[in-house]
Amino acid sequence: MPTYTAPLLNHIATAALDYWLNRGSAFQEAIQEKPLLAMMEAKKKTFPGGKGNIIISVKGDYGNTSAPGTGDSLVGYQLADTVTYYTPANLAQAVYPWKEHHIGLTLTHSELKSDGISVVDTNGETTSEHTGRDVTVLVGLLDDALQDLSERYAISLNNLLWGNGTADPKALAGIGAIVTDNPTTGVVAGIDRSVKTWWRNRAYTAAMGTAVTGTPALAAWGGAPIASSATNGGVLCQQLQREYRQLTRYGGRPNTGLCGTDFLSALETELRANGNYSMQGFASGKDISIGTISYMGTDFEYDPTLDQLGYNKRCYWFDNRDIYLVAMQDEWRHQHNPARPPDQYVLYRGITCTGQVCARRINSALVIDIA
Repeated sequence: MPTYTAPLLNHIATAALDYWLNRGSAFQEAIQEKPLLAMMEAKKKTFPGGKGNIIISVKGDYGNTSAPGTGDSLVGYQLADTVTYYTPANLAQAVYPWKEHHIGLTLTHSELKSDGISVVDTNGETTSEHTGRDVTVLVGLLDDALQDLSERYAISLNNLLWGNGTADPKALAGIGAIVTDNPTTGVVAGIDRSVKTWWRNRAYTAAMGTAVTGTPALAAWGGAPIASSATNGGVLCQQLQREYRQLTRYGGRPNTGLCGTDFLSALETELRANGNYSMQGFASGKDISIGTISYMGTDFEYDPTLDQLGYNKRCYWFDNRDIYLVAMQDEWRHQHNPARPPDQYVLYRGITCTGQVCARRINSALVIDIA
């Protein structure tokens, strides 16, 4: 008789037997919505394998940058005046190294037998269900394990997409590496933002407030967190309106707004205080809710992960055509069925994905906190 650990025995007991109890899937009590993950995966682009890096050509400088003002402006001339010429050489390359990721699970044949499942072939690619299993199994252990793997994949990928790449240098760097709290410093995709000001996002954060205090000229790219107030039409609402002009200044069209709960609450408070009118007046049934808050086509959406990260007072507003996930062709959500070791009766399942979060333009993005 094999020896089972207490957690394993508890897991098997939860998943099996007692035909007179309710049968079906376990209730999923802690699966959060993941708007950033859903959007990134839906909008992802692909690139072919065989490339060392993902390279995007970008341009933010124009004219004769090696000798500014020499031959790169219209000037008057007469008759046989000598004129000058310049050679444009201003293309830059944003370089993103692609990253590989893995997650996998293992189950023993003994666990599956306890669930009424026999493994037919060596690697578990095919299974058979015992006769009468449908009336004795409360929750399929194998199905539950694979669902668990799927959710852990989603949670960990979502965390990477929100991160800045420092927690795991071998994994992709997410939004936090591109839309930063102080966009006036640092190197993003090989481009130094202290030099190339057009490669900066906009920011209203504590870090940006400190930077502006030390160098007032940096206020052109943001400042300290905004103190929300319903006065004068709503301070936060007015700030977003001003920011939209800056975010669209160079061709961006922000269409994604992901917020923590306190940020959305501040917007709702300002909206209620300043009026929310319609031709029909109040909704029937005295529904006091406020629907989705939008600005120029962007729905400001609650992302629970921001609360989980301690950013409940934060909002990221960006153009998802400018910042997006790039996956290697045929290497995203690649499922694997590894062979079992010859001396162990175990079942393996794995998922790998290869790619990176990239940006072609960053000055169409904003990170904004409320005080």
